[in-house]
Amino acid sequence: MQKLISALRSSPRLVQKTKLQALWHQLPRVCEVNRDHVILGDDAAAIKNHEGYMLLAAEGVYPHLLKSNPYLAGRTSVIANVNDIYAMGGRPMAVLDVLFASDVEEAGEVVRGIRDNASRYMIPVVGGHFTEEKGFSSLAVFILGKAQSLLSSFNSQVGDDLVFVSNLKGKFYSGFNFWDSSSSLSSEQALKHLELLPRIAEEGLADSAKDVSMAGIIGSTLMLLECSRKGAEIYLDKIPAPFEVPLEDWLLTFPSFGFVLSLRSQNTQKVGDRFRKLGLVCQSIGKVTPDQKVFFIDGGEKRNLFWDFSVEPLIGFANQPLSHEDTMEEGE
Repeated sequence: MQKLISALRSSPRLVQKTKLQALWHQLPRVCEVNRDHVILGDDAAAIKNHEGYMLLAAEGVYPHLLKSNPYLAGRTSVIANVNDIYAMGGRPMAVLDVLFASDVEEAGEVVRGIRDNASRYMIPVVGGHFTEEKGFSSLAVFILGKAQSLLSSFNSQVGDDLVFVSNLKGKFYSGFNFWDSSSSLSSEQALKHLELLPRIAEEGLADSAKDVSMAGIIGSTLMLLECSRKGAEIYLDKIPAPFEVPLEDWLLTFPSFGFVLSLRSQNTQKVGDRFRKLGLVCQSIGKVTPDQKVFFIDGGEKRNLFWDFSVEPLIGFANQPLSHEDTMEEGE
């Protein structure tokens, strides 16, 4: 267990999230004029309007992935943004991209990946920017969405079940820790899976949600808990995983379709049945606790401290005296 804890804590995917702390004291000033209308700190910024919320999010793509597989980079940039919107209980409306590429051929593969997945999720690509820059490649994609009711990282309650939702039918890209469970789906299937999230939000069946990002299951769960200023007991032996992927790798994988929900126990079965009806995994993997400590529980019920937000912030929310409306977007 200690070997696993050390491997997770030292992972660049988790360490990178700690770099966000340096930004929080500067960023809130940018939005001071709109503080009564902007809710920040989640997978997407939520801007209140008369119909509900407008949602804004953005994703940058790892340069190594962009150079090694520009088509996959384009595809995953859309997936990550789409998940951010659905994780908030919203539905996407449009995407934009900003692309620097070494040559037109590389750019073409990126744009093809963006086009294919935008088409899969029925989202228009409404514009962007392209520059050809020899020896340099960079990709960022932005998304606009809307929601009637929010699922927020700030609303997890003591006693909630932490529930992991995913699709274990797919292919593992070990070099990028990417589980591709979407490319084999039709557009109708992919959207039917995602549509469960806004419906759960609109029916009030979930307190909180987080999409499983490049930080993996554990890192994404930590971010949710930190925003809610809670802790948890996480049962590692209950985390469902593809049989061909080692647990350590799986805990750090971007699963293309993966969410952590915080559910009142009376709603867990009802929500789980909806996902399982579509052939998805929906498994309770832990309990939310009132302190700011996260423990791993192994098969023998031994508690192993993994993180203590009170002494070691991750993205910087554990000790900040900010309200939900005053916090800043996490920026996955």
